[in-house]
Amino acid sequence: MRIFKRIILTLAGLLMVSAPSWGVFNEKDLAQTLQVLRYELRKAYVEMEKSQVSYESQDDRQHEELVHLIQSCNELSLMLYSQKQDFTFDLTYALQQVTDQYHNFTQSRMPYDNIISYLDVEIDRYDRLVMALKVLPPELIELPDSLGGSSLLDSLASMFQPRLLPNDSYTDAHADDPEHAGHNHFVGLEEEHEHGSFHLDSLSQVARDSCLFYSTRLLKMFTDIRDHMIEDNEYYETTDKRLKEAYDYAQERYKMVQKKIFIEGQDNFWTILTHVKSYASRAAKDFSDKYGRAYFTDVKSEWRGPMVIGFSFMVLIYLAIATLLSMLIVKMLMRRVKFFRTEWFRKREAAIFMLGAAILFVVVIAIARNASSTSHFFTMAAGLLIEFALLLIAVLTSLLIRHDSKQINYGMRSYTPIMLMGLLVITFRIIFIPNSLIALIFPPLLVVFGFWQWASIHRNGPKVPKSDNSYAIASFVVTVITFVISIVGYSLLGLQVYIWWIFQLTVLQLIVACDDLLRKYRHKRVDVLVRAYRLKHQNDVGKDKGSFILVTWLYDLVEMVCIPVLYLLSIPFCLYMASEVFDLTEICMDMFFYPFFNYEYLHLSVSKMVLAAGLFYVFKYICYVARALYRIYKLRKTLRQTGASMIRENELNLTLANNVIGILAWGTYFIVTISLLNIPTKSLSVITAGLAAGLGFAMKDILNNFFYGVQLMSGRLRVGDYIECDGIRGKVDNITYQSTQIEATDGSIMAFPNSSLFAKNFKNLTRNNSYEFLGLPVGVAYGTDVEQTRQVILKALAPLRRADKFGRPVVEESYGIQVVLNGFGDSSVDLVVKQYVLVDQRVGYIAVANERIYNALNESGIEIPFPQRDINIRQVPSSDGK
Repeated sequence: MRIFKRIILTLAGLLMVSAPSWGVFNEKDLAQTLQVLRYELRKAYVEMEKSQVSYESQDDRQHEELVHLIQSCNELSLMLYSQKQDFTFDLTYALQQVTDQYHNFTQSRMPYDNIISYLDVEIDRYDRLVMALKVLPPELIELPDSLGGSSLLDSLASMFQPRLLPNDSYTDAHADDPEHAGHNHFVGLEEEHEHGSFHLDSLSQVARDSCLFYSTRLLKMFTDIRDHMIEDNEYYETTDKRLKEAYDYAQERYKMVQKKIFIEGQDNFWTILTHVKSYASRAAKDFSDKYGRAYFTDVKSEWRGPMVIGFSFMVLIYLAIATLLSMLIVKMLMRRVKFFRTEWFRKREAAIFMLGAAILFVVVIAIARNASSTSHFFTMAAGLLIEFALLLIAVLTSLLIRHDSKQINYGMRSYTPIMLMGLLVITFRIIFIPNSLIALIFPPLLVVFGFWQWASIHRNGPKVPKSDNSYAIASFVVTVITFVISIVGYSLLGLQVYIWWIFQLTVLQLIVACDDLLRKYRHKRVDVLVRAYRLKHQNDVGKDKGSFILVTWLYDLVEMVCIPVLYLLSIPFCLYMASEVFDLTEICMDMFFYPFFNYEYLHLSVSKMVLAAGLFYVFKYICYVARALYRIYKLRKTLRQTGASMIRENELNLTLANNVIGILAWGTYFIVTISLLNIPTKSLSVITAGLAAGLGFAMKDILNNFFYGVQLMSGRLRVGDYIECDGIRGKVDNITYQSTQIEATDGSIMAFPNSSLFAKNFKNLTRNNSYEFLGLPVGVAYGTDVEQTRQVILKALAPLRRADKFGRPVVEESYGIQVVLNGFGDSSVDLVVKQYVLVDQRVGYIAVANERIYNALNESGIEIPFPQRDINIRQVPSSDGK
């Protein structure tokens, strides 16, 4: 069918090239126009003659393909209508072949119809051109002898009688034309008119004759081509009708197969065990009918027992050839290439040997498949074996990438049971095993391989990475689930589930390997770029991941979008591949696009849910990139405006911008999802109005917090600011539309509703200049020299007048440190050490300053008094007067 479509497209191309791309315009006069037209028609005629040979060759090929298509359609019809219900694999193969043939046929139909339509336009154009040339005065009733006589025109006239006008029809056709009414210059001119008659001169008549010759020839060529295609189109229509009937029948049978696999099922295994003799005899009969030779002694069939047995031996031979070649290549490389003699290679020799054998097996089978393209059975079976070999190659490649030399052999042993069982399942499909045999032997095989898988987990699980151990456990769970499905009577569904898990496991292995390579790439390349960027832009980098978006955007795209989307798409992809093994792709696609939740205002299908989930990761990345780019823009703009070399986080007001970006990104995602699910906006507005009316009063506090949150984000409060509210001091960690989260000085995390910050008049300690007044009380004994004490304290605190990591002085320079007399206490002279200290340095500064003051006063011999009380005890006289 693809060849037929290419032929049709080639024919269309030839016709487009050979058709004249000319058109005359208003020249100096009619004679000049005829000369130009003759040149253009001659050019078109020569090009058409040159392409005639190629067209005839393509037409012959197209006719052969059409004959092959008709034969294939008849063969498929016979194959489809002869399948038994108990041979599900045979039936689904026939159904899939008919469905594919019908889809390919309908896809190749459109170019063919376009060619017919194109030819009709060309024929009509040349027909009108011939008539226009004939009626030029002197009007031609017959073609001149120089053009071949009247026989050519007569034959054309008889051929196109319904479409050609008679020779004298020009006058009648234009009788009502205002430009010609009363001014007929041709035959039949009224005698009362005295205008001089108009005739072409001799040179123009020769040009007109040449134009007629080329036009009639081109008209005949296009007409012959169209008639030939219309003749083939009749067969085409018949084939279309028969294929449509077969396709409709196939769709009905697909529904029956779907019902049998997913709803009705077959006899459960307990029933089979209780009537094992009857089921065994039935299975033996089906086996004999399918693979025996009793009824096919005189007829050779490539789908029966001898062919299947021969193919099995052929596969074993090809496998042996691939294994020997792999051994020879590996041994030769070990002798001649130094790398293959290293310890790294020797410890992975078994895995590399198996990988090479699998690759060579694919190559050998592919070559044999192309050489035996006429054998449908061999083509089908070879394709399935190549698919399984590719799965094995993917698993081995993933193990070689992720495992070290000590883990590789244990990893291969962990996956051996599941892969061998998968090979058996694909073998069932290749040999079109009857349903009775599947129900009889599939559950026992699952028991055997299930125990093998469990034993492999216990032996090899602790010695492989956790991900591989998890996959091995998941394989065992799938085996158990498949066994349960099979014994309750759904063996065909169990086969589908098992082969799906093999595809899913393989794809997961590839994705995990890609993720592992991505991490290695990050350590080897991305981290180097990040360090270089940090050194070059020391003043505009931060702790968050988005600070390096200019060098990590591609890595982030792969990590945040590609990898999650691959995990997401792997499920429907593997379901499709598993259904393709059993020729159930039509059912799979129907289930994928079928709206399982289909109501007036909501349409849900698996395809739409997968698309919506994939868009989630895309919009998440867009939001992340937009916020990171805005942060860099805002930071660099602030640095240019302030002229500072470094800027603190709380000096940037990013909260509101980040929230706006989030609203725009996720709002767009919400709108796209609404449109994707076909939810009418009218119904959404009704729901929104109802919610607004019903929840308005209940959401009063929430709305208050929301509006207060917007005010805070607009600049009154920024992430990184230090605030004090209700006696609690801390650093703002996050601002949302409902609450503000702070990290208190004791390390605890507290959240204040936004409305409570305004109600309790919170203090923003860093909104002005990041400095806070600090007074440290100091008491000295009466009689102490205050000036001496002042100098001692100032000298002790001088080292604390340093810069922090951002280059800001910890103690405000203009105010400095002042020691003043505050008052007279009961036991001491009270002094106060006054200074403005950075808010974020306050706690540490107090501790260090008090310690330095205490040590300095002790070293200087200045007494620090403590409260004292004199207690006088008076003795109360006793009663006896003593």
